[in-house]
Amino acid sequence: MDSQSHFTVGEDDSGSLSEEEYFRVSSPIGDDEDESFHSDSETAETGEETHGNGVGPGQETCEPDAPGFRSTDDFLDKVFSTEEDAYAAYKQFARLRGFGVRKGDVARMNGLLVWKVRRIDDNHNHPLATTMFRHLLPSHRNLSDSDKAQVDSLKKFGIATSKIMAYMAGQSGGYGMLWFTKRDLYNYVHSQRIAQINNGDAAAAISYLEGKANADMMTVARYTKTTENQLGSLFWADGQMMADYQLFGDVLAFDATYRSNKYKKPLVVFSGSNHHKQTAIFGFALLEDEEVRTYKWVSLNILDVMENKKPSVVVTDGDKAMRAAIADVLPLARKVFKKAVYANLDVTEFEEYWSTAVESLGLMNNSWVKSTYELRHSWATAYLRGTFCVGYRTTSRCEGINAFIKGFLKSTNSLLELVQSLDRVVKDYRNNEVTTQFYSSYYTPVLTTGLDNIELFAAKTYTRAVFKEVRKQIKGVGSLLFLGKDSISTTSVYKFSSVGNRRKVRKVLYDPSEPKIECDCMLWNSEGIPCCHIFCVMKYEGWDEIPPGLVVRRWCKDAKEWTASKTCDLSGNSNCLLRYGALCSAMSVVAKLASDDAADFLVRDALTSLARRLQVRRGNTVDHEARERQQDVVKDPPVARTKGAPKRGREAGSSTNAELGGVGVAALLVGIPGTRRGRAFLKGR
Repeated sequence: MDSQSHFTVGEDDSGSLSEEEYFRVSSPIGDDEDESFHSDSETAETGEETHGNGVGPGQETCEPDAPGFRSTDDFLDKVFSTEEDAYAAYKQFARLRGFGVRKGDVARMNGLLVWKVRRIDDNHNHPLATTMFRHLLPSHRNLSDSDKAQVDSLKKFGIATSKIMAYMAGQSGGYGMLWFTKRDLYNYVHSQRIAQINNGDAAAAISYLEGKANADMMTVARYTKTTENQLGSLFWADGQMMADYQLFGDVLAFDATYRSNKYKKPLVVFSGSNHHKQTAIFGFALLEDEEVRTYKWVSLNILDVMENKKPSVVVTDGDKAMRAAIADVLPLARKVFKKAVYANLDVTEFEEYWSTAVESLGLMNNSWVKSTYELRHSWATAYLRGTFCVGYRTTSRCEGINAFIKGFLKSTNSLLELVQSLDRVVKDYRNNEVTTQFYSSYYTPVLTTGLDNIELFAAKTYTRAVFKEVRKQIKGVGSLLFLGKDSISTTSVYKFSSVGNRRKVRKVLYDPSEPKIECDCMLWNSEGIPCCHIFCVMKYEGWDEIPPGLVVRRWCKDAKEWTASKTCDLSGNSNCLLRYGALCSAMSVVAKLASDDAADFLVRDALTSLARRLQVRRGNTVDHEARERQQDVVKDPPVARTKGAPKRGREAGSSTNAELGGVGVAALLVGIPGTRRGRAFLKGR
């Protein structure tokens, strides 16, 4: 038979009378339950159920393990000041008993009322859910505001939804202690994603970058629109990226990666090497396509944003369109491609080696070999000797950056998620830089080479990473053979060979009148650190320090000013998340101390009371900032055609259909947009 629970609306201080009304409450697993109410003759409509861990707004009032609701006798004659409290308490009771509830008939009542449990008919027409399954009853499932805040915080920092579920289950004492399922969590995360891009994905990403520009006045973002008003290409960089480029932009790595977003737009990462030989990010770009004009637009924009400072070397892959655009925009920059030859040969030795290798393999007529040889000035070490490359020879570091970035990205990312994820990537790199700078500034390495004065000077001058390279060269002095010294006018010519290769003679020119010192191995020219041959001359000349002319400032500990660096970002919703994190840390201490002793567990009552007051305060607050922006909204881009190899199987087949659907035509830009200082965010034209 049916289980019926009757609530009586009693008389309050105003003396209102009551009469009986009903609405149906049915269990999702078969119960048909009626709840009886006494009310005034006129009715007040009861609204839809309020969610919050499956108990509505009174969740904090009645905990699921509250001793007053463990039996029907405990629940009988309970009085509640509001209908919401009564319904929440009934849901708590139903959860403990093992059945679900829902609202059926709706009644309307007027007057100030109190609610009293008059009668409970605890007979059911179905088996009650056991303790193991009670948390799965639909009417008792939902995420509370605190759960949502925790999920939002974890998602902001890139934690996977599956890991969030496992973490919260462990935090609560098991999956059965959660008031929501994995599907509920995924649905909430998805709804948040949709809410963020309700005006369009592209518009949301641009708005996010506008917010960054408001917080950092040096942030620049530029984009193009197609003839269909869709987003074409997008480039952005913040103030710290620009400052890093001015210090370390002598070598620029320019590489594209694929499948970083659901539109299949190629992502270009502009990077270099800082004074710790770590990756420094100079900017990002999402490309409409991989045509010459698109790469040219990106190249012109990064030059304009970086105050027209041109790099001496651009490290790229072998893409022809990219190569053509760089040759046009940066004609003096040397290009370095993947098929590099690492052997330290001069030009004559390289030509002999190449000719012999090609003939021995029978590849004289191979078209690829011929075309590669024609580009030898761009990839052969023999032709790049003396070019300052800060350790770059190929795009292997770019590939390492791409691999690291892909740990933060998914092929299903929206544009907004992509931009936010790349922000986390940059923060991670910058945190690594700060940590490394600390160890370089406050730790002194042990001296091991025997040339203590020179080694100590190098340890105090260079960053730790560069010092390790310098120390290798100082140690190399011990393996050199001194072959003699000649004089040409005021210049001394030192000759050395190594123990392992006596036929290879290196010459060091030293002019004490300038002073000037050069070695034909050209390590200093290409890497910016003195070679072992130069250190050997220092040893013979009795020097205790490296001369200033050989110390490249970009490798020094003080290459970058740290006092003005931003260490945190408090823009946007970060303030709320930071406060939430601080409160969680404080509450974890309270929870640990209160759980050690049963008497101290009463602190829960104080927290419940505080939660009620905060809820009342929050309920009386009206948000006056919720208004839609009236703007020329940029539409989401189409799926782009990329040069990357398609995935095999079903996705590769479906991509063909997407390509046949057409790609938006980019609006051609003549030159680049002008730069507005101060508020540097520029809209597309």
